[in-house]
Amino acid sequence: MPMVEIHQFSYTYPGKVEPVLHNINLTIGAGAFVVITGESGSGKSTLGKAIAGFIFQDEAPNYSGEIIVNGTDMSLLPLFDASKRVTYVQQNPEDQFCTLTVRDEIAFGLENQCMAPEIIEERIDAVLDIVKGPELKYRELAILSGGEKQKIAIASMLALSPDVIILDEPTSNLDPTATKQIFETLQQIRHTQDLTVIIIEHKLSQLYGLRPLIYILDQGQINPFNEKNRQNLFYSKETETIKFPVSEMNSVKSDRLVELSGVNVSLSGKHILNNIDLTFERGEFVALMGPNGSGKSTLLETILGFHPIDSGHGKILKHELEKIKTSELVKDTGYIFQNPDHQLFTQSVWDEAILTSKNLGLAKHETKALAENWLKTLKLDDRAGDHPQRLSYGQKRQLNLAAAMLHGPQLLLIDELLIGQDMGNAHTWMSLLNNYVQYGHTVCLVIHHAELTSKYCDRIVFMKQGEIVVDESTDKAFQALERHGFSTFCPENSLDTAYA
Repeated sequence: MPMVEIHQFSYTYPGKVEPVLHNINLTIGAGAFVVITGESGSGKSTLGKAIAGFIFQDEAPNYSGEIIVNGTDMSLLPLFDASKRVTYVQQNPEDQFCTLTVRDEIAFGLENQCMAPEIIEERIDAVLDIVKGPELKYRELAILSGGEKQKIAIASMLALSPDVIILDEPTSNLDPTATKQIFETLQQIRHTQDLTVIIIEHKLSQLYGLRPLIYILDQGQINPFNEKNRQNLFYSKETETIKFPVSEMNSVKSDRLVELSGVNVSLSGKHILNNIDLTFERGEFVALMGPNGSGKSTLLETILGFHPIDSGHGKILKHELEKIKTSELVKDTGYIFQNPDHQLFTQSVWDEAILTSKNLGLAKHETKALAENWLKTLKLDDRAGDHPQRLSYGQKRQLNLAAAMLHGPQLLLIDELLIGQDMGNAHTWMSLLNNYVQYGHTVCLVIHHAELTSKYCDRIVFMKQGEIVVDESTDKAFQALERHGFSTFCPENSLDTAYA
């Protein structure tokens, strides 16, 4: 029995001439497990929002064709009724939060359906068990890690018991263990509750073993995933070589860029980092790995002076962390936040790309020419005048990276590079960063993708519960992780690696 029927569906964004979706035809059966993949910016999120009924809420949506869910035309439903049939977990979990605490967030939709309080409590506990997060029930959303926020976004949608759940890149902030648990649980739920699951995803390794129906969205059209089209996803794309700024822009010449000794950090009364000893040398490409909530983001933020140190000692670029202002480090450091939206400040893609360089007085002719080359390489040159918020989530992340690297910082810290990136883009960016360190720069990035880490990074720092438990060269680190029982964080013979 069909649960989702899409007939000759096309959609064009306001102000655009070419449709982002073009004559889509797709039938999804009740209880099916479907994955939609494709290049960054190919329209996957738009298709998901169309199935959920979101785009029909616009004042004058420009579409043709129809989308039927469980026998009902989604274009005819107000959003309240549409959400009873289809729930949508957004790429950025913060975009869907309506309350301040985990319990209230999961209860929010249930209360709007006028459920009895005792049933609401049962649902809250049940879905927190599903996402392996019962300890989060009374936590504030603002202090959760990115992965923990993603768990709560998924839990709040599962609590509504929909016919269809759409998850837009649900693993972008999740560690491999949490990813595996949630995918396997969704597989079990769809069998027991006849739930139809649609996952929009780039990373297919842990999904492939669950034997989903995989479709690829390419240039606005959808086709079954096959031998012919999969190379576009797993191979780095042919791009012009991006040049990097010369080292004269850097003001500090030091081989040891970061030194932390016995560092302890607490936030909101909770101990986050415990006795951290860490150094970064010039020319290193470091992967920062570990379970969600282990303190990775806090560690990067502490290195840049965002959080005061309770005890211990820290230096960055030979400056005492306790004495240097973060604003004084901007010329020699670059930082990319976990959430791409947290780092967009201007009214156009072009202004965003050159913002830091301009503020540093470095936006000269050569820098602007470099920015033009980068935007062309990113296929954002025709979007230079657009507002950054009109970009796809993955394109926002690419713009974040270009803006942070344009002035050639000695130390580049990246919290979750791969958000919204197809595997081709992921390989391209990892290769570019690998090239960047050859210029004498140092890169440390939070990453959950073991195969990419193995191929490109020369060192792994692995955290658990606020402590560094492994700090070794890449090969030795993966061996140590196997011994410590963290095999899900290690490379495996997967679809991603087989064709990467």
